[in-house]
Amino acid sequence: MMNVAEHQDAIYAYIGQRIRERRKLLKLSQTELAELMGFSYQQMQKYETGISHVSAGKLLLFAKILNVPPNYFYEGLNLEGSFGTQIDETVIQKKQAKPFSIVLIEDNPADVILFKKALTECGYEVDVHIFHESDSALDFLHNYETKFHNRRPDLVVLDLSLPKKNGMGLLKTIKKNSSLQSIPIIILTNSISLKDMVEAYRHGAAGFIQKSVDLSEYMDYIAVVIKYWSKVVVLPRS
Repeated sequence: MMNVAEHQDAIYAYIGQRIRERRKLLKLSQTELAELMGFSYQQMQKYETGISHVSAGKLLLFAKILNVPPNYFYEGLNLEGSFGTQIDETVIQKKQAKPFSIVLIEDNPADVILFKKALTECGYEVDVHIFHESDSALDFLHNYETKFHNRRPDLVVLDLSLPKKNGMGLLKTIKKNSSLQSIPIIILTNSISLKDMVEAYRHGAAGFIQKSVDLSEYMDYIAVVIKYWSKVVVLPRS
């Protein structure tokens, strides 16, 4: 049986194989796909062979460029029974004693209302701090404990279209701060441009949500994101 590290290597080797299959189907060379992705031909080889592990952000970008859903890279993967039985369960146990804390930075009041409604629909205990522009949001992030008597946020949800400093500039500022850079940041946008997506992922964004004209669909997106970051992922807690 494979240990955890071997299991992970097998998964990334499979992802690399799926990338290679899709690239060949689209008649793209490794060099051409590497250029579209924004890295070297050598790095492309490492991803396709599984030597380099593909991050979540890179995988979403591969999905966008190769025109496939993200789950395409896992279709057909079967590692059932490959884990040994001696796994320390304390590694994966998660207790959430405090409410999940979100900073929403959004200048559109209608979208703020929808976001709050989506949180209500989730049924989870969530503290949300809402800011409409970058300066007040940064003030809170820098002084959440001393000035605002709050704890460190677990997640930032950031609209790209903000007054004063735009969302991309704010993302870069947060990720340059050593005390804040580990907070995951989800980008909200009306339309996802490949340029913005690549730039945001390069500066540490954890994902994108496209604002849908379909109300129920948009609320579902928000609910899934909140469930993922508050219930599935284990985050460092303050």
